[in-house]
Amino acid sequence: MASEYIITLADIAQIPGLFKNGFLQGRAEPRIAFVGRSNVGKSSLINALLEERIARVSATPGKTKAIHFFLWGTHKKIVADLPGYGFARVAKDEQKTWARLMDSYFHADSRLEVVMILFDSRHGPTDQDLEALEFFASKGTPIQIVLTKVDQLKNQSERAKRKKEILQALAPYEIGEEDLFWVSVKDRNTLHQLRGMLK
Repeated sequence: MASEYIITLADIAQIPGLFKNGFLQGRAEPRIAFVGRSNVGKSSLINALLEERIARVSATPGKTKAIHFFLWGTHKKIVADLPGYGFARVAKDEQKTWARLMDSYFHADSRLEVVMILFDSRHGPTDQDLEALEFFASKGTPIQIVLTKVDQLKNQSERAKRKKEILQALAPYEIGEEDLFWVSVKDRNTLHQLRGMLK
């Protein structure tokens, strides 16, 4: 079964028509949501996992301002590509619109299995990442922290340093090393492991 685009949710008013009895347009497949700060490599990771150029990759931070749903054919699940957060040039009222859309989506999608929160392994977690972590943790849906772009850490020493910094930042949230997953879209082994985790 191939992967394919299903639909885009861009306005809260669409939700009653899209979600009925836990189904998305009549589809019963469970959902996996991906979210992260702009330029974290979210679309590239989705494309790599699904082995399809299906999510739009943009060089412009904050370009994705809607929720895009894709069928992950091999896993028989639906991927929800959530809007990126933390794009500095967006006005406060638009940030509030983002939060309202997320709140409404989480309330409507009863078949959401896990939220994959992506941090850039070179820089994260930023203050915005931690705010997002608190936001999604408050929704009651299981979360998984994924560190992207690990291939861009130059050597083992730099990776060890970044891991220590990240664990220190996440300690107040009771997130330990076993709760982190490190991935690179250029590393087939990490992609294979992440696919296995999401079955």
